[in-house]
Amino acid sequence: MIKKILKRIAQVLLAALLIVTVYLLINYKHSAAFPRIISAFYSKEFCSCYFVTEGTPEQCHNFARQWIPIQSFSLDKEKRSVTVKGLFVTTTATYTGDRYGCVLEPYR
Repeated sequence: MIKKILKRIAQVLLAALLIVTVYLLINYKHSAAFPRIISAFYSKEFCSCYFVTEGTPEQCHNFARQWIPIQSFSLDKEKRSVTVKGLFVTTTATYTGDRYGCVLEPYR
């Protein structure tokens, strides 16, 4: 009886894995962009919070925080830039002035 249940659970998990794999292959372009979104969002939001609205670093970390944690964070006050590494992708946002605020540097 337990063998049947375990076999059924294994079949369901295998089917779910197959469905997820096919979905990711069909939507590869969008799936591949996801890791960059994590670091880009955090760097842009922190930069805007810190340099545009002049929040404290603690407030800005709370403002930019997400469910997926970041790996590293760097704030350069002289260059007015924020560099964040999340899901193995590094992104930098730079404060350009009052008119445009913070912008993301081009992705390499």
